[in-house]
Amino acid sequence: MKKLILIVFIFTLHFANAQQFKLNEGQTQLTVEGTSSLHDWTIEAEEFQGNAEIVLEGNQVGEIKSLTFKVPVKGLKSGKSAMDDNTYEALEAKSHPYITYQFKSIESKKKAGDKLVLTTKGNLTIAGETKVVNMTVTTDVSRGVEFDGSVSFNMTDFKVDPPTAVFGTIKTGNKVTINFKANYSK
Repeated sequence: MKKLILIVFIFTLHFANAQQFKLNEGQTQLTVEGTSSLHDWTIEAEEFQGNAEIVLEGNQVGEIKSLTFKVPVKGLKSGKSAMDDNTYEALEAKSHPYITYQFKSIESKKKAGDKLVLTTKGNLTIAGETKVVNMTVTTDVSRGVEFDGSVSFNMTDFKVDPPTAVFGTIKTGNKVTINFKANYSK
């Protein structure tokens, strides 16, 4: 009986420490960087959505129970409407209006001063195609919970044909890098 009570107590304590967080748009940034036959380019996300359930252990991330991050495809802006339109078409914005990330697991943790560096695994969905991605992110809990990192991949990994312009004379490179600083707060 004592073992059962101890197990119930530990189970309850474990879930009692989890805190609910919502993505703070004002303190979140995401850019997509790539190349083309003409010049390098950057697109910024102007809209975000997300939630997280995180267990904090002192001033560190102890465990991530769940975490989502969602960007409307049409919230990606380059400052050039023709480039934006090509991006929306390549990402099939009409049938797949969001790019999403769903956290799966922490693979490793390493202290870096007062911050914690996590190697994570999660599902990234682009243009309706989902792939497991590994990312290294630095966490900071001084203002909510902040995740800072990047991930690179080929567009064709997600069955996205790199966009072209001017009748195919300008070609986008296949590799892109997503840089992010996602802030979750209560």
